[in-house]
Amino acid sequence: MKAAKTSRISPPLEHWRQLPNGEVLLQQTQQRIDDYLPRCFGYHLLKLGQLSCQINTSNSTISHQINCANNGSDLNLLADLNHLPLQDSTIDLCILAHELDFSSDPHQLLREIDRVLTLDGKLIISGYNPVSLFGINTLIHPKNPKKARLFLPTRVIDWLHLLGFEIQQKQHFDFLSPNLNSTSSLFIEDLGQRYLPCFCSVYFIIAKKTCIPMTRIKSPFQLKRKIIPSQPAATRNHYSKKNK
Repeated sequence: MKAAKTSRISPPLEHWRQLPNGEVLLQQTQQRIDDYLPRCFGYHLLKLGQLSCQINTSNSTISHQINCANNGSDLNLLADLNHLPLQDSTIDLCILAHELDFSSDPHQLLREIDRVLTLDGKLIISGYNPVSLFGINTLIHPKNPKKARLFLPTRVIDWLHLLGFEIQQKQHFDFLSPNLNSTSSLFIEDLGQRYLPCFCSVYFIIAKKTCIPMTRIKSPFQLKRKIIPSQPAATRNHYSKKNK
């Protein structure tokens, strides 16, 4: 298993068009986020990375929305994603689209998100699945797209579990990266998502930050009356002789 942290810094993507079949990928990601946003409430929504910032969240009930990336335009916050200039427990919803694929330290990125999320805050993550036709194509052509580092969705879920997140939803899509304008491509995509989800190119995970209360475990057996220890035999004999 390859190490998650690397000294190699991949240039961040600036637009979905830089990804293979990126426009269709954005469309499918947008559809899933649109379905989930009405169920999210709070005060602050954070979108991390250029691809996340280009997702439309206008139908969200969360009014204050922050577009954050380390470069680009139309941003509210210009910052290093691994060291966010935000207070602890201030964000109610965070969207992270394909940033783990190009992060030099995905552990630190997730830890930083965990720090700024409120208790019961939500995290939406999408990324590429290495066990897919896209993953095989990346092995054959490692420069397409720009040196993406692909992690299994099960591994990403393990990272989230270690941070105390509860997985609320997991989906897979983009089975054959088809042009979804034809009936046949829609049919193949539906079959792939339904029967072969582990071979789809993209995973889509929704997780909730939880906190396990540290409560003292009571003993299952307790005596109602205290036990008085019996006197030693030598003491009993001494008192018996004295009384005689």
